[in-house]
Amino acid sequence: MKTKTYWWRIVVLLLFLVGIFIGYIIFYPYEFGICNPLSKNCIFSTLKRTVAEPLFLFSVISFIISPFLFFINDKIFLKWLRFAGVWIVLSILAITITPSHSEGILSFGGPSKELVSIWMGALFVILSLAKITLAYRNKK
Repeated sequence: MKTKTYWWRIVVLLLFLVGIFIGYIIFYPYEFGICNPLSKNCIFSTLKRTVAEPLFLFSVISFIISPFLFFINDKIFLKWLRFAGVWIVLSILAITITPSHSEGILSFGGPSKELVSIWMGALFVILSLAKITLAYRNKK
C-alpha cells in the first residue's frame, strides 16, 4: 500500500525554511532592525559564525532534499526521517566541537564551523538521495 501523508513532508520542508530564515536573521540582524547599526555591541555578532552560518548553510543544503520527499511513500519517508534525525544530531555535535576559525597561531589548519556545516550538509544530501533511491528500488 503506497499511502502518502503530506503533512509530514510539509513539516520537514517548513523546518528547513525556518532554519534558513532564522540563520539569515541572526547573520544580518542590522537589516531587520534587531540591532542598532550605530552600536558595535550586538548580541548576534557573537552568534554569526557559531550558530547562524552553520544553521543557514545546513538548512539550505538540506532544503534540496525536500522535493524528493513528495514522491516516496510513507514507509520510506519515515525511514529517511529517522536517518535525518540522527544525522542532524551528529552534525550539531560535529559543528559544536569544531573551532569557529581555522586560522591563527595555535590552529593547525583544521576545518572551521562553516566548512564542517557545508560538508555535513552535502553528505546529508548525497546519503539521503542514495538512501531514498535504494529504498525505493528495493520496494518494487
